[in-house]
Amino acid sequence: MSDFETVARPYSRAVFELAMESKSSKKALQSWSDVLQIASQIVLDESMQALILSPSVTRAQLLEMFLSVMTSVEGAPEISQDVKNLLAILATNNRLSALPAIVVEYEKLKQASEGTIEVKVVSARNLTAKQEKEMTGQLKKRLGKDVSITAEIDQSLIAGAIIKAGDLVIDGSALGRLSKLATLLNK
Repeated sequence: MSDFETVARPYSRAVFELAMESKSSKKALQSWSDVLQIASQIVLDESMQALILSPSVTRAQLLEMFLSVMTSVEGAPEISQDVKNLLAILATNNRLSALPAIVVEYEKLKQASEGTIEVKVVSARNLTAKQEKEMTGQLKKRLGKDVSITAEIDQSLIAGAIIKAGDLVIDGSALGRLSKLATLLNK
């Protein structure tokens, strides 16, 4: 969990609601998603981190530099006044570093509104196409949403997988089962 998760929620909710108020909300949702992703990547840059943390840079200067970098990104969407306002609020309140967490929270809201969910599957070995398809089908039934799977490998699990979908965690790994057994035996 990120340090900025709690801080990010109200900002992401406000951006999401602003996008939903748009006449073409689907387009606005994606536009905000794109611009937040770019802003998040800029914040993660080491040079920008140094500027954000520098006591000699005023918040107004930081905002000006940040917007300058955003407009110079190739293929970046036009920066609307709403985006400038958000960045100004974040800069003024010393919260630009929360942008990556804002993106995560915003994407959760966006996916929920679209009836989709991102599922992370951590397994000991690569999933076969058949396994991924079966897992997608089962999770779709259980969660009632379209599922997009992101697979990751962790050989320390020995076998099986850990599935993370929002707040739901299903630990079907051999390591997880051994840990449960050890806990039961130690009681």
